[in-house]
Amino acid sequence: MTDNDQARRNIDIVTTAMRELFVEKDLTALDRYWAEPYVQHSPQLPDGLDTLRAAVPGLEGFSWEPQRVAAQGDLVFTHSLVHGWGPVPR
Repeated sequence: MTDNDQARRNIDIVTTAMRELFVEKDLTALDRYWAEPYVQHSPQLPDGLDTLRAAVPGLEGFSWEPQRVAAQGDLVFTHSLVHGWGPVPR
């Protein structure tokens, strides 16, 4: 497998994971694609997969649209449009 093939495969995995979790709201995607320690980059949420498990079902009006996705080595970078990411009800 070439480096380009691996990069394409990694991009496919990341975009599938994000779509399954944030568009389809399939919480089992967390078991397939995420692992602890999960670092949350939104200042509105604490770190950890349990936070995502609790937050995702309540994301009414939330949308995720990938705009640019690139891979280098085993890192994948996404630039996405996100709407409806407000304070999460507790």
